[in-house]
Amino acid sequence: MSNTDPSSLIQVSTSPTEPTVPPDQQPTPPRKRGRKPVEISEEIRQEILRLQPFYSVRQMSPRVGISRKLVGRVLDQHDLRPCSPTPQQSPADSSKLDPFREMVAQRVSDGLTTSRIFREIRQVGYQGGRTILSDYARVLRAQVTPRPKKSVKRRFETDPGEEMQIDWSPYEVSIGGRNVKIHVFGCLLTWSRKLYAYAFRDERQPTLFEAMVCAFAYFGGLAARMVLDNMSTAVLGRIGKENKVLWHPSFLDLVRHYGTVPFACKVRDPDRKGKKEKSFRLVEDDFIRGSKFSSLDDLNVRLRLWLDSTPECCNLRVHGTTRRVPNEAFVQEQPTLIRLPDQRFPVYEPSSREVDCDSTLSVRGTPYSVPAFLANRTVAVRLFAEYFEVLDTYGRVAFSRHYVSDDEKGRPVIDKTHYANLPRNSRSAASGERIDQAFVLRFAELQPLVDGLKRRMKSFAPIHLRALLRLCDRFGQEAFLVAARRAQEFRRFDALAVERILERTYPSTAAQVAACEPISPLSGHGSAALGEVDCGSLDSFAQLDAAQPTTDIP
Repeated sequence: MSNTDPSSLIQVSTSPTEPTVPPDQQPTPPRKRGRKPVEISEEIRQEILRLQPFYSVRQMSPRVGISRKLVGRVLDQHDLRPCSPTPQQSPADSSKLDPFREMVAQRVSDGLTTSRIFREIRQVGYQGGRTILSDYARVLRAQVTPRPKKSVKRRFETDPGEEMQIDWSPYEVSIGGRNVKIHVFGCLLTWSRKLYAYAFRDERQPTLFEAMVCAFAYFGGLAARMVLDNMSTAVLGRIGKENKVLWHPSFLDLVRHYGTVPFACKVRDPDRKGKKEKSFRLVEDDFIRGSKFSSLDDLNVRLRLWLDSTPECCNLRVHGTTRRVPNEAFVQEQPTLIRLPDQRFPVYEPSSREVDCDSTLSVRGTPYSVPAFLANRTVAVRLFAEYFEVLDTYGRVAFSRHYVSDDEKGRPVIDKTHYANLPRNSRSAASGERIDQAFVLRFAELQPLVDGLKRRMKSFAPIHLRALLRLCDRFGQEAFLVAARRAQEFRRFDALAVERILERTYPSTAAQVAACEPISPLSGHGSAALGEVDCGSLDSFAQLDAAQPTTDIP
């Protein structure tokens, strides 16, 4: 009998008998529940690998036609991660923005807003949407400077016609190829968010007054409360423990004249008029930054177009807070504004000047010529923000003109018409000058009147032009322009017609002039030449119209 291990016998006896089954007849394992795995073609895999350096998973998904999860699976299998797009990495033919990326990058570096960049690239052919531009501009800005942390502000709103906010903001802009400092005055109706803005050379008190009065006229009224900061032209200081505002008397006269109540913010509290401050950022970002202008007048013309005539800009945009278009909301607010008084508040700075023997006076460092009859006298001068007026002895405006630009400051400004009524041997300053050209330079709106005189009076036209200048000196510039426009409208092309209009319209002034010493005529035949056309009609001279016009006028 053989020796056998008992444990081996037990193990053999307990193990079941396993029959041998061929491999092709083995049972199929149970299948897991769920969707069938999606097969990704090699072509799609290669496209994902090509786009990986340039796009995120979200951006690659619609381009390859599969879900983001599958795109991520392919990247994980190759140990890759998606990248964010950069200006240098954008592949060709991938976006409508690609041809404009360089332009967008330049405008972003200039600090322009996305709205303005979108408007400018559409003008040069961009057909894409705003979202892709915003994403691209956001990436560029993040590369330049990080976004600063902002403190928490408390927002408040006002009722229609309750409040308006005013302020100044200086800027440096390119005017005529030079960097010039300007001061933009802004006035904002806080309910409708309608904005008025205008650029000036300075922030002097007469400039502030003129800016305010122009803003009131622009809105056709004003709000019950006017909020401003502690500008020295309006606030002299604060007194007492309660810091009571001490207003400038002239500023107080202006606001009382128009019926509004001024309110000065606390010192270093710009958030009280934050709506106005935000509008200045809009002016800077969407209009001034990156722009060039030929003159200050050109800037103001374009600024007015930007305010009310450029779609999706300023008063024509949908405001981000109110979700209303300011111009449309203003239609509802305008009836609640205080009506303007009948008389306009005087916004000039009164002054006086000495006129020297060559009939010039100095205003802000620049000599200007004035009509010769004011020579060797002391005259009253009104200094406005953009121009000045010279008054004669009767208190009438004898001459007015705009200030010269900074480039021409200090150079004499001579108007040849001011010396036209002097005796010929005393008109050395105007010798050789055509009186008709000098007249049109001074009164551009009277060009049709000058042309009519040259056609009808032929060689007598210079005599009539000098007679018109004498009428301007005698009756004042404002009255003369009214009469000359009327004669021009009714095609009365002779100096006597203008004189008759002046004498009928201003009889008291004509009597005062008659009592004064008459001005000597230019030559012995001047009065006779004027008298030859002193008739009710010019029909008797109709044959002269067919004659060849005189080209050289002495």
